[in-house]
Amino acid sequence: MTNPTIRTGRWGQDRRLEFIDFRLFWEGRLNRSDLTAFFRISVPQASLDLAAYQELAPGNMTYDRTQKTYVAAPTFTPILTTPDSGHYLNELLWREIGIVAANDSFIGWLPPITSLPSPARQVDTQILIDLIRALQKGEALTIDYRSMTNFDEPTLRTIYPVSFAHDGFRWHIRAFCFKSEIFKDFVLGRIASVESFLSPPSTVPKDTDWETFINVVIGPNPTYPLNKRRVIEHDYQMENGETKIRVRKPQLYYLNRRLNLNQTPDDAVDENQQIVMLRIEEHLHATEQQTDV
Repeated sequence: MTNPTIRTGRWGQDRRLEFIDFRLFWEGRLNRSDLTAFFRISVPQASLDLAAYQELAPGNMTYDRTQKTYVAAPTFTPILTTPDSGHYLNELLWREIGIVAANDSFIGWLPPITSLPSPARQVDTQILIDLIRALQKGEALTIDYRSMTNFDEPTLRTIYPVSFAHDGFRWHIRAFCFKSEIFKDFVLGRIASVESFLSPPSTVPKDTDWETFINVVIGPNPTYPLNKRRVIEHDYQMENGETKIRVRKPQLYYLNRRLNLNQTPDDAVDENQQIVMLRIEEHLHATEQQTDV
């Protein structure tokens, strides 16, 4: 099989060859008009691209004279497309919720889809730009932060941002707080304003926890019957009754909350927990997450 990392010709044709491979793999068919419409190229150019693909992957497609279209051969093997269902489903979701426009997506035939909307969590555009600038320049910021523990009055914090983070539901900025002298996660939507930029007022220590990765090993609820556990193992592609989720150490707090896991492997579990934490590799115990919520 041709090495999938190899690209030939100009970048523009590389992209079109990926498009051909994608459509044949996921939709099983492709027309010249698909190429001409998506890339706004001529019919002769589309013909050259199809010929180039056939040279790159002989036997991957045939021309069906009845349907007047190219179809994937029974022996089709993707050479430029990642055969990952998660990639396709994510693009399908992004199309449905409007993150990716139709003219930016390789998906042609759109299967019926619906998704559960989430409440909007608005992040002020200028505040986001200020955080990006601080990250770019290595500067600190003084922010007006409205946490759930100090909601009665504005609280000014001087922070040194190091990374954006997403917990599955909302965005944070990982930053060193000069008031608390520890790294914390600040919810973007709770930053009311950026008051000023400044040089870090003191030395910023290394964020050791953030640079440390741990493996959270999960498995089906051990109280479930065997056949029910097997269903869960298949759903999560577990091997020998477990699978690993690799995360940064401070993300453990959010992972536990998102997946409804037990906080430690020794905690009792209940009927509502389909998956449970079996153990944490690389660390004996998880430290409590410092979070301004």
